[in-house]
Amino acid sequence: MDQKNGVKTMPRQKRLEAKAIKRILDAKTREIVGWLYEWNTGEILPRWKDGRRENVIYE
Repeated sequence: MDQKNGVKTMPRQKRLEAKAIKRILDAKTREIVGWLYEWNTGEILPRWKDGRRENVIYE
């Protein structure tokens, strides 16, 4: 455990691998605009095809 400001914390894991868990679709056209990935650290982050989009759905 690391110690930060007198508080014990767990060492931060490195992002080593990820797997796609959902597709990100444009809500109007249903076109795939990206994928949602889950990393080995538990983080869930989007990967966009051509830049971030608004009005999307996850499938």
